[in-house]
Amino acid sequence: MTITTKKMKRMAIYGRFIQILLLLLVFGSCNFGTPDYKLNVIIEEGVTGTPQAGEHSYKDLADVSFEYTGIDPRHTVEVFLSTIRQRSSGNFTMYTDVTLLTRLVDIRGSWKMVMQQTDPSEIFEFDITLNGAGLTSGTFSDSRGYNGLWTAENGVITISYTDWSGYVLNGSVFEMSGIFTVDGEDKGGWNADRL
Repeated sequence: MTITTKKMKRMAIYGRFIQILLLLLVFGSCNFGTPDYKLNVIIEEGVTGTPQAGEHSYKDLADVSFEYTGIDPRHTVEVFLSTIRQRSSGNFTMYTDVTLLTRLVDIRGSWKMVMQQTDPSEIFEFDITLNGAGLTSGTFSDSRGYNGLWTAENGVITISYTDWSGYVLNGSVFEMSGIFTVDGEDKGGWNADRL
């Protein structure tokens, strides 16, 4: 059986068509150019917001907004983007896989306290331990033997001494810093780092 020139041309055309079809199938299944990154969202108990819990896919350089609140509005929420602590709302740019963990701020435990009095200038340094059955209030004691009550609601912490006459510390639950007053008069600032 002889193949004619006409048949050879037809076979070459069909062959070329099949090659093009295969190339289109291969290239169509590839994701060239812009990569996809995974955002794994973990929402701990007591928190609600967006993005919702689970794995999400975003294109490279996509802007992602997040916003979380406590189911109990008195609670303060913190967000960790991989290992970097953030406030409860904000945005970031996707350029790698990211894990977002959101949870309620729990200030109970031991802290290194530094108080800077402005007039006269004086620094007080001591450890303080906050105890409580819940996240919004409890008792405390410090390494100097003083005691009192604390509250942490709506992002504001108040530490009131019962036996260090007139001393009250007010500030941010998220930052654990603020000002302190003595008998209602502003006397300086304070900050605490977790031990």
